[in-house]
Amino acid sequence: MDTQAAFAFYESIKHRLPVAVERAAAGGNAFPAEPRYASSIVDIADHFDVFVFDAYGVLNVGSTVIPGAVESVATLGSMGKSLYILTNGSSLPLNRVKSKFDRLGYRFSDDHIVSSRYCAESSVLQHDSLFRQQHQRDMLWGAIIGNSSTIDDLPVNAIALTDNAADYDRVDGFVFLSAGTWNDSRQALLEQSVRRATQPRPFIVGNPDVVAPDGGYLSLEPGLFSHRLMTATDTRAEFHGKPFPSVFDEVKRRIGGAVSPERIAMVGDTLHTDVIGGAAAGWSTVLVSDHGLFSGHDVLPFIEQSGYIPDWIVPSI
Repeated sequence: MDTQAAFAFYESIKHRLPVAVERAAAGGNAFPAEPRYASSIVDIADHFDVFVFDAYGVLNVGSTVIPGAVESVATLGSMGKSLYILTNGSSLPLNRVKSKFDRLGYRFSDDHIVSSRYCAESSVLQHDSLFRQQHQRDMLWGAIIGNSSTIDDLPVNAIALTDNAADYDRVDGFVFLSAGTWNDSRQALLEQSVRRATQPRPFIVGNPDVVAPDGGYLSLEPGLFSHRLMTATDTRAEFHGKPFPSVFDEVKRRIGGAVSPERIAMVGDTLHTDVIGGAAAGWSTVLVSDHGLFSGHDVLPFIEQSGYIPDWIVPSI
């Protein structure tokens, strides 16, 4: 999928995304009339006390560090800024997330890295507990996890969903963390099972992204397949990850209440996850234009069409 197709898909599911009500409720507009421009994140540091960074397209592209990003993050830290990572990358188990960023050269403490997988697993555990109370047995989850994780990494009773149609029918709920090994035939098995079920089953999604920059292409992510499932069936997915509120609520909890929302900057490369998610949380937003979804494109037509206007645009952090 290319940038134009990914943007069009995001626009088609916009009715399922959050709206920027918190900024409007605070007495301002949901979005600025137009974005402001800066050459780097350091140049606008005085406007903010907290920076919350998306990972892919901002700090790294795939396994490659974006040039200058490590240095910019270190500079902000030396200026006394509070720095967080908020990533939709849910394929890695929680105990390996910090190690990934350490290898890339970033120095974030454990409690300053919030992975959408953390919130998804918390929801899975809540569903699991309620199911056990109602049915007096353990819940069986069908997990879509890719190659970076294993069933043993999950904190619940689960099986991996692959090519066995019977497995889809016997599970009590679904958790979608990675699309690395997912394909159209497995998607068809999932849709068929959902249609056959006599009772709705929880469908927890740990990565709402439609695509992600990975080297020279955009990889297809769980959000794409989950929205396709919702369009094809009556399933209602429970999303954890930008732009949805659970991950922002978790970052807010860790930041505490002493920082004014407008002094918190959500820094990301997409309009439909980072910009609308940050604005819906009541924060300011910074769009990175040169390394993620809009790499090689003029971002202004996309901003105009979506109506999601970042407070700032920087080419790179």
